[in-house]
Amino acid sequence: MAASAGNTGPRITRKEFLAKRKEAMQNMSQEELKTFVDDTNLRKRKQKGIFRKRESNLAQILFPGVAPEEYKKDEELSIMVDLVDSGKTNLPFEYYRLPVCQLNGGEGKKPRRVRKNLGEKLMGKNRASESPYTISMAETVTCKTVCDVALSTAEILSLKRLIRRQYAINLSLDGLPVYMYDTNGNAFRGTPLGSKLRDESTNEIRFYYHNHFRFTVLYNTNEGYEESHRIVGFRVKPISIAHTANKSSCGTGKVINHKNTLLELKSTQGESLKVTHSYEVVWEETDKLWADRWDVYLRGRPDESLAHHMSIINSFMVVVFLGSVLSVILIKALRKDIAVYNDLSGDGEEEDETGWKLVHGDVFRPPSNYPMLLSVFVGTGTQIFVATILTLMLGLTNFLNPMQKGQALSNGVMLYVFSGTVSGYISARLFKFCGGKNWKVNTIYTAAAFPGMMVSLFLMLNIFLSLYGSAMAVSIWTIIAVFLLWTCISTPLVCVGSYMGYKCDVLYVPTRTNQIARVVPKQQVMLGSPITSFIIGGMPFSTVCIEIYFIMGAIWMHQYYYLMGYLFGGCILLGLTCALLSTVLCYMRLCAEDHRWWWKAFFDSATAGFWLFMYSVWYLCTKLSLVGFLPVTVYLTYMCMVSIAFGLFCGAVGFLASFLFTRTIYSAVKID
Repeated sequence: MAASAGNTGPRITRKEFLAKRKEAMQNMSQEELKTFVDDTNLRKRKQKGIFRKRESNLAQILFPGVAPEEYKKDEELSIMVDLVDSGKTNLPFEYYRLPVCQLNGGEGKKPRRVRKNLGEKLMGKNRASESPYTISMAETVTCKTVCDVALSTAEILSLKRLIRRQYAINLSLDGLPVYMYDTNGNAFRGTPLGSKLRDESTNEIRFYYHNHFRFTVLYNTNEGYEESHRIVGFRVKPISIAHTANKSSCGTGKVINHKNTLLELKSTQGESLKVTHSYEVVWEETDKLWADRWDVYLRGRPDESLAHHMSIINSFMVVVFLGSVLSVILIKALRKDIAVYNDLSGDGEEEDETGWKLVHGDVFRPPSNYPMLLSVFVGTGTQIFVATILTLMLGLTNFLNPMQKGQALSNGVMLYVFSGTVSGYISARLFKFCGGKNWKVNTIYTAAAFPGMMVSLFLMLNIFLSLYGSAMAVSIWTIIAVFLLWTCISTPLVCVGSYMGYKCDVLYVPTRTNQIARVVPKQQVMLGSPITSFIIGGMPFSTVCIEIYFIMGAIWMHQYYYLMGYLFGGCILLGLTCALLSTVLCYMRLCAEDHRWWWKAFFDSATAGFWLFMYSVWYLCTKLSLVGFLPVTVYLTYMCMVSIAFGLFCGAVGFLASFLFTRTIYSAVKID
């Protein structure tokens, strides 16, 4: 029988296909295998969708809605220079504060600057400046000198310290950060200030300064309109060369690193070191698409999709476990208890009551310790929850650009400011239920406690950064802008929410509170000890610890994080874990006749912030290589601020869930 027209050959099973692929991989060279793995990982990163995967490009994922720039031949382009930073310290410097060439060689002319958003300013990335390197589209530049700089002994020592701490210059062209290849062939952003080498004969460490850059710009002429060029790559090769006095070393040939011509940073008593800065530009036409120009920055990195999937699965399993426990409580234990209690209530046998109904006259007794503080904490945590969820939703709907780290922070700050009504309303309703009378003080604390503490820590840290001369120090104008947002927008909105909350009726509860509090019997160690809350707080943190690991890498190790869907799902599962965990523990305490559940329900989930801070300490000791007291202080201060916000977020969700659960179960019981 003849084969059908559509049959092109014998079909193979999946097992045979995998066996053939394994055999082909075994026959590959090491370089071919590395290329195959990198391409596979990159293809997975380009997959979009949940149920039906489809391949996209990184430009659509990282920069939704951004259109390419078109350039004509010989059109002047600007190479922008950002901060000079290092992975060994979080104290960046401005480029023009270093002993380098000023723009166009003139110290009186200020370079053109690109203004940054509020988030970037708060992160210390105030602005990007125009570099002294001038290029034109598709115009090759052979070795060209920029200026001569005389380095004093103090400047040489300063540059040696920066090279030892691995500081690098961040340049960009058409929005693309400059990159160079390491020894493994992987691309990383920035170009180092210099290198340190060990002299094998004397075992002495010598420092060499990179004073020459070879820029390689990749461009595409096939995508745009006629005679237009699109930039699809920006690479650099740093070179150290001691130029001769007549600049004969800067000819028409390619400049290379040679051991006999390296520029060593060494100081002579009473003399300065003359350094000539130079550069060259090479243009390469390529078929690479504009949409794929970000592939090089993620190529070579291990595939992290499995880790994100495991994070979601881990969080989901925790939620399923706690939800199952709560379902058993609600369906079996509570239904049985409610039926028994209602039967006893009809027979008038109040003395036979056992379990959680015994404390019906005290379960809604307001806490005797700091009820105002509890209402402020819950209101602030609710505000943080609303701002976080809305920020992540903006990321999911492509209103947020994940590659611009400052944009996420800007949106988070603005959404927190405009959600002040939520914190004022929740705090007022809870404080009124607790019998509070001094509503003005409660409103002031709600509006000022958390922002005031954050601003105080931020200002103290900013003073030290300013004294140190780091570019991470925030300008006074940014501080004034944040202060005006707080006082002119956030505080009035908190007052509006507080007014609305106090105008509402007192929260309904199904039982009356006794005049004299019931004596709480001796509790088990597991339920009565405050240490229990600290231990239990590790469960909510465990649901998001993997995502936190990647976020920490994006913040402190200059990596990319753009999987907002995973983060949003993890945040929702975190909230469900906090709610279920606090609810289950609240029920266990009520069964043990402990009616003092208010603060405990809050701290059961809020202690997740303590676990986050301890995790940040572990991350500092094992993953970061920070050098110096101030970089460590900056890191711990910022992580302390984040941990406090994280704890308030979790605590507010846990408390509100426990309050709703308690009111629900007592509403189902007939109480005389």
